[in-house]
Amino acid sequence: MQIAEEALAACGKFFKEHGLKLLCAESMTAGYLSTLWSLEFHSGDYYLGSLVCYDNHCKTKLLGVPEHTIEKYCAESAVVTLCMLDGLSRQDIPEATVLLATTGLAFKTKNPTQKRNVGTVYYAFQYKQEKRIYKKQFSGNASAVLIQTCNSIFHDLLTWLPEVAHADEEQTDDGRKTI
Repeated sequence: MQIAEEALAACGKFFKEHGLKLLCAESMTAGYLSTLWSLEFHSGDYYLGSLVCYDNHCKTKLLGVPEHTIEKYCAESAVVTLCMLDGLSRQDIPEATVLLATTGLAFKTKNPTQKRNVGTVYYAFQYKQEKRIYKKQFSGNASAVLIQTCNSIFHDLLTWLPEVAHADEEQTDDGRKTI
């Protein structure tokens, strides 16, 4: 299984051409997604970084995810993923125009509250006030789940972001469109 390099490059090109800046919060991918973004040719033009919050304590302390939310819904849930996204939006990084958060299960856990299948992944995007969350089910070992997750993020971001960015376009005085 390989990284979808064309989709990654297309994301990078879109970010660069539209002057967008990306900030991420990663749980299950534990920095792997950040590594892939950094390998993209244009990453220096758009990639701001990633908060890796693998442990629940980090989600709580760095992103402000309420402990009771994690206890009620489990760390690998849509609710916690959206809380992570909200935590990113509260960071004092005003140049961040696109936010991304991801959680999931790449391997079996001993957590008795975990009811989801291995390979269940959640990720969410935000552009201005627009948000979108995805739930996916992948298969294979942990590395296969990580690669499938990242590839899926690249493809879904390529579909979603142009739609919401296009809706936000404005005409400039000289007739050019900007986001």
